[in-house]
Amino acid sequence: MNLLAKISTLMSTELVTVTIDTPVAVALGLLNKHNIHHLPVLDPERRLVGMLSHSDFLKLNDRGTGLHTVKEIMTPHIASLEPTDTIRTAANLFMLNKFHALPVQEGEKLIGMLTTLDLIRLIDEEEIRLEDYV
Repeated sequence: MNLLAKISTLMSTELVTVTIDTPVAVALGLLNKHNIHHLPVLDPERRLVGMLSHSDFLKLNDRGTGLHTVKEIMTPHIASLEPTDTIRTAANLFMLNKFHALPVQEGEKLIGMLTTLDLIRLIDEEEIRLEDYV
């Protein structure tokens, strides 16, 4: 595995996103429908302004999803990667900050997502050679 490979070779590019005005119930439906754990949140100009994950729904307490919007529960001011960042850089960010997903941006444009699952898949696909065990 080449830890200096660019994350652009590993990131997901088919993204499901929401806006700050998306109802929380709709966002939860998208998470469940697509079997994903994170949704990038975009403002009306389509700029990344936050991330919504399953844990953000805990902010609702027992108030239910009702009339709430994503803006009320999302995590704002998130870290992001650039497509030229290395897999090692991403792994360090995941480890140091206990992140599970990071958006990938080119300038202000969201172009991908990288998750810890992407890194696990990379490790799992690594070719194992007999000489590695001696």
